[in-house]
Amino acid sequence: MTTNEIEVVLSDEHEAIAQAMLGTRGDLAKASRKDTVEHNAMSLREVVKSNPAIRQRYHELLAEEMQEKGLHIAERILKMAEMQEDCFGRIFVDSDGVEIEIPADPKMAIELSKEISRLIAEGKGSPMSAKNTLVIASTQDAKELLESFLDS
Repeated sequence: MTTNEIEVVLSDEHEAIAQAMLGTRGDLAKASRKDTVEHNAMSLREVVKSNPAIRQRYHELLAEEMQEKGLHIAERILKMAEMQEDCFGRIFVDSDGVEIEIPADPKMAIELSKEISRLIAEGKGSPMSAKNTLVIASTQDAKELLESFLDS
């Protein structure tokens, strides 16, 4: 945990409320119907209003979920990029030291390019940190960008 991060410690009841809010994307009326929440919609609104740490914890949980989804998309894009490189053909050396030429497969390279484009479009819906935005604005190529994102 960095010095900028603050970990919110809640009671079990308040943690259950934050988890229920995560499951309903902040909809307190739906969260009040969860078995783990012991409040009706009106009293739940008052509890959340009078305890700002609950909403802060909900935001932490939401940020963690978004980060995991963003990382998952980046991992898939990187794997697709590696597969696309293989589709351009290469020479493979087996365990006996024999060189085997793998022929190019342009059709598969095009299909992988379409999938990479789809994944990038899917990733655009994910919020980005200021640091990642600066990295994208720099002149790094896509592979370096994805590798640095995965290493962080």
